[in-house]
Amino acid sequence: MSKATYYYEGYYAGLAPEPRFKKVLQIAEKLHGDRLLDIGCGDGSFTVILRDLLKAKETAGIEIAPEAVALLGAKGIKAHQIDIDEQAFPFIDNYFDVIYCGEIIEHLFNPDHLFQEVYRVLKPGGSCIVTTPNLAGWPNRFALLLGYQPFATSVSPIHEGAGKFIMKGDEGQWGHIRVFTVRALVELARINKFKVTKMTGCPVTAKTSSSKMLLGFLKAVDSVLSLSPSLSSRIIIVIEKD
Repeated sequence: MSKATYYYEGYYAGLAPEPRFKKVLQIAEKLHGDRLLDIGCGDGSFTVILRDLLKAKETAGIEIAPEAVALLGAKGIKAHQIDIDEQAFPFIDNYFDVIYCGEIIEHLFNPDHLFQEVYRVLKPGGSCIVTTPNLAGWPNRFALLLGYQPFATSVSPIHEGAGKFIMKGDEGQWGHIRVFTVRALVELARINKFKVTKMTGCPVTAKTSSSKMLLGFLKAVDSVLSLSPSLSSRIIIVIEKD
C-alpha cells in the first residue's frame, strides 16, 4: 500500500484498536485548554477526537507527510508540514495549552530538539502527553533473555522483523531510531526543564502469525504487566511546563 493510499483510507482507522488511544483520552479528560497541538498527527482523525474532548477553540497539527497534510484543512486543523528533527515549530512562544506527541519521539534522531520546541511553544502550566514504546517492557526483556532482538528495535529499515521472536524478517514497519525506558524518558524530559506529572503503562495490540491460544495468552500477560510502567509494553507520560 502506498503512503498516499494509507492516509486517504484513514490513518486513525488502521490504528484505532491500539489501547493507547483510549488511555490518552482518559488522561486528556482531565486537561483543559483553548489551543491544541498534535505533533505527528497523521491525517488528523485522532486529532479531531482529542479536539472535541478538550473543546479546543484552535487546533494545529504538525506532520512531515504531504499526503497527510493535504487532508488536515478539511478537518479544521491548521496544518504545518515540517521536519520535527530539524525545523523550529512555526508558532510563537507560550502559545498552546495542550500538546499531544503520540508515538513520534522514537522516530527522531534528535529528541532534545522536540522537547525544546515543545517547551518553547507550551504555555506555563500547560501539559504535553507523550507516548512511546518501552525498551524495557516485558516483551523486550523476554526476547533478550532468549537471545532475540528486542521488538522496539531493528537491525534493518527494510527487514525490521529480522532476529525477532515469532516474527518474519520482513514483518514490522516501525522505523524506530531512539528507544526509551521509563527512566530514560523521564530523565530526558527533566533535563529539558519539564515536570513529569503523570506516568502510566499501556498494553499494545498483539499481532502474531501463531495460534489464537498464544495470542490470547500474550494479550492477558500484556494487560496485567501494563499496570507497572517499567514493565509495560508502552509508556505514557504527561509533562508540564512550570
